[in-house]
Amino acid sequence: MMLPITYSYSLQTKKCFHDLKYPLIIKDMNLSTNEISVNTQLRNLTENYLLKHPGLTLNALSLRCGVPATTMRRLMQNGHVNEKKNEMAPHSVLSLVSYLLKEKKISKLLKIIDGPVADLLNRSFDQFIFDEETSDHSFESDLNNLLKDKTSYLIYKLAANQCGTSIEEIKNLFGLIGLQKLNDLIEQNWIYIQIDSGVENLHAKEKNFSLNLNLAHQLTHTLIDMYKPEDCHKGYNLFYSLSEGMNEAGIQKIKEIEKESIKKIFNIMKDNMFQGKIPYYTVLISDIIGITPKQITNEVNFQ
Repeated sequence: MMLPITYSYSLQTKKCFHDLKYPLIIKDMNLSTNEISVNTQLRNLTENYLLKHPGLTLNALSLRCGVPATTMRRLMQNGHVNEKKNEMAPHSVLSLVSYLLKEKKISKLLKIIDGPVADLLNRSFDQFIFDEETSDHSFESDLNNLLKDKTSYLIYKLAANQCGTSIEEIKNLFGLIGLQKLNDLIEQNWIYIQIDSGVENLHAKEKNFSLNLNLAHQLTHTLIDMYKPEDCHKGYNLFYSLSEGMNEAGIQKIKEIEKESIKKIFNIMKDNMFQGKIPYYTVLISDIIGITPKQITNEVNFQ
């Protein structure tokens, strides 16, 4: 039976929930990953949140956390036979958990969550944890919704550079449409104007922002389209495409090298000695051509 979109709880449901025999999500509560599935833990966490906010419907919660209402309704249907095989996608899990726990910093979120949800998030997003001091990437559902527009994404990415960007640069790159998108971002307080050494610059509210995996996949095409093969002789860009039939051990070795390279690139980009005015980007993507075998966990970096 499908649950209505205005899902709510009866007093009997509340009593049943309070009689649950296992803890929910906080670390050091001795939660075994074999006891429950990701979906079960998420459902318990969601139920607990809705009990504390009795005026909040499931539909309203889905809007606030950025997870589709249909996905939330499927989650709240108790007793799926193949629940472990039908787990929520990692980006949806991140959206829901970050909202329910009121923690937008991924590094901090991975420290306070436990159980099968923690295992899933660590498998999917551990590449964001470069070190304790610089791991401050945040996940904002509202910002993710806003950046579904490709022009808005590129404008925000420019503003997220340490040097920011300028109205003139936005105008030259994107024209009148770009200025309109910029105005929307300013009105919604995602971009602000700051005077740097007497020059008016535009800066992003969240410099280290993160995108959900599906949105990152869509927007990565936008960055790839910015690649200019005709400018290779100028010495800025780089392009390599390698492929070969591999076993799992080889794939893991390649990923280790890629992740280590990303950490080094990240440190260079955050070093004041090397920061400047050139809006430079790099994209690293590796995956399997075709269907991913079940025994291999697919991890994708995003921003």
